[in-house]
Amino acid sequence: MEKLFVHADLGAGKKVLAGQLLVDDTSGRFKYARAYVENPGAFALDPVNLPLTREILMNPRTREAPGVFGVLIDAGPDEWGRRQLAKTRQPPPVTNVEFLLAASGEGVGALHFSAAIDEQPKPTPPRPFEDLVHLQQIAGDIEAGREVDRSLEPYFFHGSGLGGARPKTLIDYDGKSWIAKFARESDLVDMCKVEFVAMRMAREAGIDVPDVQLTSTARGPVLMVGRFDRTGDEQHHLISVASLINKFDIGQYDEAAMSYPGIFQLGNRIGTATANLAAVVFRRMLFNIAIGNTDDHLRNHAFYKKAGEAQYLLTPGYDIVPNTGLQGSHAIALGAFGNVPSVDNLKAAALRTGLSESEGLQIAHEVLAVTEGWETHMREAEVSAPDIAILQRCFAFQSVLTNYINRSQG
Repeated sequence: MEKLFVHADLGAGKKVLAGQLLVDDTSGRFKYARAYVENPGAFALDPVNLPLTREILMNPRTREAPGVFGVLIDAGPDEWGRRQLAKTRQPPPVTNVEFLLAASGEGVGALHFSAAIDEQPKPTPPRPFEDLVHLQQIAGDIEAGREVDRSLEPYFFHGSGLGGARPKTLIDYDGKSWIAKFARESDLVDMCKVEFVAMRMAREAGIDVPDVQLTSTARGPVLMVGRFDRTGDEQHHLISVASLINKFDIGQYDEAAMSYPGIFQLGNRIGTATANLAAVVFRRMLFNIAIGNTDDHLRNHAFYKKAGEAQYLLTPGYDIVPNTGLQGSHAIALGAFGNVPSVDNLKAAALRTGLSESEGLQIAHEVLAVTEGWETHMREAEVSAPDIAILQRCFAFQSVLTNYINRSQG
């Protein structure tokens, strides 16, 4: 039997005990603390799967499901963070509970974890920008499978709770908190520069995205992405779409839920400020098609609740970047006709989200107005000509947006 205690930041850095998780071979069981349920500032950690109640809430442990509720996993390390902890922590964490405890305070959102009820969550350590080159060195060693320099141990845990596969860390710079993303030796193109361009293009196309900056150290380029789950000392609660629909494995694929229209439907279910949600989701879908971002899985879509507020909102877009690997098939469905971009799929998605034909066409025009000039944007960021040649195939599906416009207008 494993256990951990979950603490929630209710605003202004005030962390309170929210509940306890017990995990055995068959299930995970979560129970809110009585004082938390009675706290007027308390919120349900997951409005779908963990409603605020005095009852014990169960989550089965199977081959596909870990027994740990998804919202807790969202606050812990994903692929990169787990690799970092496994390489630098002695003994290395093995189970989901061990990883959550090891990375508490290093992830996104407002949740923290402790092994004992009277143990206070660790304070977030300072992360000065001057440490960046040391953190980059650790990331490079871990990525390449080299032995990590133990003299850099003070830097080991920065960003270990972050999700995603790319090497990254947390850093403080210019009075703000940032996620710093590093290059990998295996990258086909300069992904730091390419993601920097893609995020700026997304903003120009009308998508809400965090601030991005491109910097460099003696070890190479670094992409800095502003954290939207922090405002000063306040931590905003975040939950991914994957966790909300309780999907942990691709074998559980459900096209109706695992789709862009499904994100819209889910937002209407849990949110209150959703007047323009259909247009926001449709715009993100078209932009991801136009730049070849096929790694648009459900952990790359999330809702968040700002500290002290009650309503859930779709987060700003993140991890928006062309995928130089698989092209043409997205990680989730675009519409009623599956994962592959087509005019019929775009029309079906617009219909299911309630967008009029004119609204859908306007969004397509606005996305194309930006993405058609992608090569110019890349050259302005000094992306190399060979990299631009590789990226050509990522942007090839802009033709689907053009055909969508022409067939609708014709």
